[in-house]
Amino acid sequence: MSEKSTAKTAVINYRSPTAETSRRLAVISVACFMVLFPLPIIVNFFVSMHIQMVQALLLALSIFSLAFLLACLHGYRHNRQSRIILTERGIVVPGRRLPNSPMKDGIAWSQVDRIAYLKSDTGRFHDGTVVLHISRASPIDLKLRNLSSEDADKLVSACELWANEPSKDGSFKQLLDAVTEGRLAGEDGGFTALWLEEAQRRLSTTPFVPLSPGTTLQEGRVKVVQPLTTGGWSAIYLCQWQDKTSAILKEAVVPPGANEELKEKARKHFEKEAVLLAGLDNPKIARVLDYFIENGRQYMIIQRISGANVRSYVKDRGIVSESQALKWADELVDIVGYLHGRTPPIIHRDLTPENLVLDMRGSLVLIDFGAANEFVGTVTGTLVGKPSYISPEQFSGHATLQSDLYSLGAVLFFMLTARDPEPLSVARPRQHNKGVSEAMDDFVAGLTALSLAERTASVSVARERLDALIAQASPVPAPGPVLVETGKIESGDDTEEE
Repeated sequence: MSEKSTAKTAVINYRSPTAETSRRLAVISVACFMVLFPLPIIVNFFVSMHIQMVQALLLALSIFSLAFLLACLHGYRHNRQSRIILTERGIVVPGRRLPNSPMKDGIAWSQVDRIAYLKSDTGRFHDGTVVLHISRASPIDLKLRNLSSEDADKLVSACELWANEPSKDGSFKQLLDAVTEGRLAGEDGGFTALWLEEAQRRLSTTPFVPLSPGTTLQEGRVKVVQPLTTGGWSAIYLCQWQDKTSAILKEAVVPPGANEELKEKARKHFEKEAVLLAGLDNPKIARVLDYFIENGRQYMIIQRISGANVRSYVKDRGIVSESQALKWADELVDIVGYLHGRTPPIIHRDLTPENLVLDMRGSLVLIDFGAANEFVGTVTGTLVGKPSYISPEQFSGHATLQSDLYSLGAVLFFMLTARDPEPLSVARPRQHNKGVSEAMDDFVAGLTALSLAERTASVSVARERLDALIAQASPVPAPGPVLVETGKIESGDDTEEE
């Protein structure tokens, strides 16, 4: 089952004892290797050895240091991943996947039988452990002292919001009370306050209500024709702009009761993004026609582009050929390059198959921006977006220019496989479509590398690699006849008189 485009997700960094032990062993193994590995050479250089047993012992120590180093580095690489992902569907813990799970990339909340809290001997809540008892599997122990206050807050809040009510025992309720009162997360309430407010608003009698058809804004300059999509605290409408132009209206709503400081920060960010986007002039990008705030809601009017989006196209016609994917990749790199080349550079944040429309010539046009999602995410303290197309650093709230490259690679994966990539993973389309060349597979994998250091560094680097791919895929024309000075026409190996 694919993730909803409005899925709310939180990411926490857990400093597990296993990861810390692996790190220490890796450091020790490096030190041992540096000392023991060269011993046979060093000792033999300074001391003439004729005792075979000593030589054999030194050689064994050298080999042992190498094996110990490789084993420790492998263990560190395996255990260093400490990112835990919490969603409405379940929880993703590194190294923990259950067979026959409804959530193929993690553990569904329905598989969590009981959530308990074990107090420590000190009696302090942040020294205790949250224990998730899993059906037909060993429990997961999460020590709160290995979490930052904010991440501990996210963990407790996620369990309260999304776990099944019968699974929460009395000890967990005590922890929740402590966190809510601010003894763990601080006096401002942190994420718990925001998330509990959200839960309360879900059950309230006055949820977010989209605008009705016929509603007018800006003294009649904007008229809502019909809603297209709604979710969370945002909506998209078909509208009539200035009495004649059909356009798209994006609406982002500030949830009532959200932190005032966050609301102000989000408002300024939205206005800044809107100004930058309104200044864009590229035929491959839908123009931002206007933006405004009315009745506490943020609005952006975007040029309407007729045509099917990439998701609809792939759904109807199946996977895209590699040659077609290369053509669209060429267009996408140009679009992203234009955005990143602006002053200041613009991070799109929301490259997905839904936001790319095919015009009448079959070329891609970018129709949406992540400004509204960023706004809603800021005021609610949750991530709004499609997890399969969001990079790890954007999950953590620190989007960079390389985040767009990750999304670009994820879109190419979708084109070539007709499936969404696994969230927070390196996309390898060849694993699902053997018709994809190894070069194309490596190109997509480079774009979706989890580490910024390993990911394609910039759009200019992506352009160089893509041009090489296109050149490699293009057929080389056969050599034509050549007129030489002898008056003969040469073609291949045959020569004939003129």
